Amino acid sequence: MKRFLKTDKQKFVAFLLSVLVLMTGCQKGRFSISGKLSGMDEGGYLLLREVKPGFLEPVDSVMPGRDGTFSFRSAAEYPAFYMLSLTDDNFLTLLVTPGEKIELYADGKNLARPMEVSGSEGTAEIMAFRKDHDTVVAELKRLTDTYNENTDSPDLPLLMDSLDRRAAVVVEEFRKRALNLLEENMTSMVSVYLLNQQVVPGLQLFEPARNPELFYSVDSALYALYPQSDLVLDLHTFVAGLRKSVSVGKRAGEPPAPGEIIPEIALPDPDGDTLRLSSLRGRVVLVDFWAAWCPPCREENPNLVKMYDMYHWQGFDIFQVSLDLRKEEWTQAISKDRLGRWKHVSDLRYRDSEVVKKFGLTEIPASFLIDREGKVIAVNLRGDELRKKLDEVMKEQ
Repeated sequence: MKRFLKTDKQKFVAFLLSVLVLMTGCQKGRFSISGKLSGMDEGGYLLLREVKPGFLEPVDSVMPGRDGTFSFRSAAEYPAFYMLSLTDDNFLTLLVTPGEKIELYADGKNLARPMEVSGSEGTAEIMAFRKDHDTVVAELKRLTDTYNENTDSPDLPLLMDSLDRRAAVVVEEFRKRALNLLEENMTSMVSVYLLNQQVVPGLQLFEPARNPELFYSVDSALYALYPQSDLVLDLHTFVAGLRKSVSVGKRAGEPPAPGEIIPEIALPDPDGDTLRLSSLRGRVVLVDFWAAWCPPCREENPNLVKMYDMYHWQGFDIFQVSLDLRKEEWTQAISKDRLGRWKHVSDLRYRDSEVVKKFGLTEIPASFLIDREGKVIAVNLRGDELRKKLDEVMKEQ
């Protein structure tokens, strides 16, 4: 048995090694954020808070010196986002990795646009993205201003088409650059930041409905590295819901194809009254299958509101069929997403709904654009594709 026992010297060496490991680990977890703010009012506190899913967790606060200098020191187990703020609308978001020593210089009245940031590779990537984003937003604003300046022009329809095409190019090129940046940072928390960005309010940079594999890839890479990170866990939960939402059940029938008459739908509305799809004959209708629990469905709803505003006066309508189980969740989603102006029906039976079998649904969102006679024009159009098709259909009719 003696050959398995450590000598006192061996025990002492092992103890020293364990202490060194612990000290190294602690040192790796430390980080600092320091710098200088110019032009700020005296007496203000600079807050440091960690960005958590849905809230900001206080970490520390300091009062910058008379010369504007400040310093924070804290620790983290894994990369995380931190917000430096003087007021609710004057803040800067940093991506901090354990061990980093970040230095920044900024105007105290405009923290969001610092003059210089060093010591953080992740923050540098985000700053570069934001600079690009600012340029895109400025270009889109310029196009909007051009439209507003010409609302009384007889050439407005032609101008609108030109502006729309230019805006589509600007957004598409921006998305391509952002996609390249995301793919280069697949194992960085930069990817989480990018997945949560909007081009403009209501327009996601990356839509889960169109790019589910992108969300799957980021989740897979980061969950393997940082399974205890709250933000990574939040993404992991979202992706689990995304995977579930696009699977309704096995195909039991064939969905109607373009040129075919769409099957009748007769289901209760939120008040319990039976509504029929055929009651909308004579109008161009988008028959949209969705659910409150379906993330990509909810992502598309703002676009449906926009399409309704643009084309309803020309004879366009929407008939939404929910695959929810609970009426409360269904009606709350209608209210929250501002969908109350068009028709809604559901038998609240989820995958056992009669429409799943009748339409051969295997995933949602799913949609059928039908003409004034009830014939299918196109299937599963979303975003700009739906707008282009509606523009084409309305010009023909």
